[in-house]
Amino acid sequence: MKMHRLLTTPVALSLFVVVLSGLVLWAGTPARAAFAPTIALIPVSGIVSGQPESVKFSGQAQISSELVLDTSKFNTPPAVILTVDLSGVSGTGSSTGAKYTAGGNGTSVYRRLVSADTVEIAFPFSRGGTISMPSARSGVASFALSFDLNTGAITKGTATVAAPSFAG
Repeated sequence: MKMHRLLTTPVALSLFVVVLSGLVLWAGTPARAAFAPTIALIPVSGIVSGQPESVKFSGQAQISSELVLDTSKFNTPPAVILTVDLSGVSGTGSSTGAKYTAGGNGTSVYRRLVSADTVEIAFPFSRGGTISMPSARSGVASFALSFDLNTGAITKGTATVAAPSFAG
């Protein structure tokens, strides 16, 4: 008489190997999965009031947006790393007509990814082609940005420039 063997032992063993392989691969994933950054050109305008003269700024800021997913924990919301380049923004003095250069290129900010966000960046500026620390002044660029929640790309944005408000 022939005995019929149950196939449950090989099936269970195969399933165990697959699950174990998946756990090993999952444990080896990086804690941070980052994606290729996208670039957006954002129009900038505004006036920084102050002495020796008010300066009217205009131009385009270039903002790189990189989606970041933290794979080391469950339920960690996605985020973006924003890198702001103000080299395309310049100013004109209101009384002298002098040209001003905006600095702060490469300023990076880490933000939770939401559909719309406002990001403020302080930046130095000075008269002439280079930022010289003894004569540098500061302004604040405020960016109103909208994001694609799947890719982290900026879908729309505007920016204004103003004098910093110091809380005392």
